[in-house]
Amino acid sequence: MSMITITCFQGCLINKVVLNWWNILYLHGLQIENQDLPGLSFKTHPYINKELFNSQQIVGAKDPNRPFPSGQNETPLVKWRIQELDESSLPLSVNCWPSVSGNETYVNIDYEASEMFDLHNVAISIPLPALREAPSVRQIDGEWKYDSRNSVLEWSIILIDQSNRSGSMEFAVPATDPSSFFPISVGFSASSTFSDLKVTTVLPLREGSPPKFSQRIRLVADNYSVI
Repeated sequence: MSMITITCFQGCLINKVVLNWWNILYLHGLQIENQDLPGLSFKTHPYINKELFNSQQIVGAKDPNRPFPSGQNETPLVKWRIQELDESSLPLSVNCWPSVSGNETYVNIDYEASEMFDLHNVAISIPLPALREAPSVRQIDGEWKYDSRNSVLEWSIILIDQSNRSGSMEFAVPATDPSSFFPISVGFSASSTFSDLKVTTVLPLREGSPPKFSQRIRLVADNYSVI
């Protein structure tokens, strides 16, 4: 069985094509395809036949007689990176607007989601100063939870799709420094990616029938912060 996982990493998007059972790779090659995007580049694992990949987009072993080290089931076979995306291309943008008025600080937070993706399990974590009581949430699109141990307000949206590409939350706490609400951490997942990279065929490199396979494609936020 093959699996594709997608990771958002340090401001760049890196796609990892991961094979659960390495032995399949020594009997077969994986034919992949992707959308052609400006700034898209690939990097293959040292054990992968780079020339075969660059010429035909086939992921195959460089030396079929050389086994991979044991315990390396999660090692990526191929990574890709897009370096020319601007902020408008992000799956989700979040803005935070704290303002002090009298004895309270009012915080307005809003999000805008790209139409490219439907986002699942969106979690926006806002750090708070130490509080005696939970913040006063005045308005919210979604659900909220206050983590008193870590002084974090969790804003969650189960699904962002065409019905709610934008949303907001407003809450109030006792007067505090506006910088207390940063950095904001954001998490989400999607079932499609920027490059639309996927395995299309398992190609036999030796005699025998190609195995059945399945794949799972996900875009996930690994390190996504608002500072």
